[in-house]
Amino acid sequence: MCAAWLALVLLAPVVSADDVRPVPRAGLSWEEAESLNRKLEAIERRRDDPPRKGRPDTVTVTESELNSYLNLTMGEKLPKEVKDLDVRLEHEHLQATGMVDLDKVKAKVSSTSWNPLMLMGGFVPVLLRGRLVNQDGFGSIIWEDVRVNAWSVPIALLEQMVASATRKPDNPGGFDISAPFRLPYQVRRVRLEPGRALLEF
Repeated sequence: MCAAWLALVLLAPVVSADDVRPVPRAGLSWEEAESLNRKLEAIERRRDDPPRKGRPDTVTVTESELNSYLNLTMGEKLPKEVKDLDVRLEHEHLQATGMVDLDKVKAKVSSTSWNPLMLMGGFVPVLLRGRLVNQDGFGSIIWEDVRVNAWSVPIALLEQMVASATRKPDNPGGFDISAPFRLPYQVRRVRLEPGRALLEF
């Protein structure tokens, strides 16, 4: 279960398109995925350029580009526990929905306390909604609503599950979905508007 599916596309490496492409589901297109890939390549090239004075440069990423890139270009690199991602961008907010295989997630979670999600299994719909707060190259997401199979889930429970499922030898505490993070590619600020994200440099 990914904490910030919007951040995933920014943190992911640029991926070249494969010769053999599956037919995308409705609402997705390879053209939109390639459009975002070109933007990320351009951002990558400019990382070593000296910063410009005056008004910051802005790159616009649309909802359709983001969803197509996540599901098509990045599809094979996503966790196997997650599929059918859909990100909605609103004013200062983002909402992500997807299908999550709770059986695989539960296999990675070690918990001695009672967890209502342990009663569910298979792929279930998950919704995450939060407010993106960011400036000066750093950001965080204030989670406002988490729902699993239409059940409202406490934020603390989600934090515990993600941390437990993402523990590694080099990160024994796991991933903290509420911790501040550095914006990649020297992005100074991300402004969310209905249907698009504006990346300011």
